[in-house]
Amino acid sequence: MIAATLVYLPLAKMSDRMNRKPFVLLTFGFFALFPLALVLAAGPVWLAVAFVVAGLRETGEPARKALIVDLAAAGARGRAVGLYYLLRGLAVFPASLVGGWLWTMDRRLPFYAAFAVGVAGCLVHARWGPADGPREGHSK
Repeated sequence: MIAATLVYLPLAKMSDRMNRKPFVLLTFGFFALFPLALVLAAGPVWLAVAFVVAGLRETGEPARKALIVDLAAAGARGRAVGLYYLLRGLAVFPASLVGGWLWTMDRRLPFYAAFAVGVAGCLVHARWGPADGPREGHSK
């Protein structure tokens, strides 16, 4: 949480002045790296490093939320955010079942699978995710 707290506000301001897509990609990248860092952690120091990576998942959170809101019509932004979280929750629900099944084969397998899915999501967003320019009234 310390890592998340330290990066949240400065990067929120930066992402508001710049293209938000790179910040969202950073978030997705850290989401992908966390399970890999966790499964590869060999000792308490590396476990602490893994949780710093977990905190850095918040790097692009303000930019990601802003993209959701920006893509919605002004009168429907609250509903759009709610719908986004509903769809996201429904989409990731099966992951716990699949992860439990993978765990029965090898305890490390769910972490590697989460890493692979995270990398795939990052690549999909890099290719097809929305990009935008600097916000009006802000300079680079």
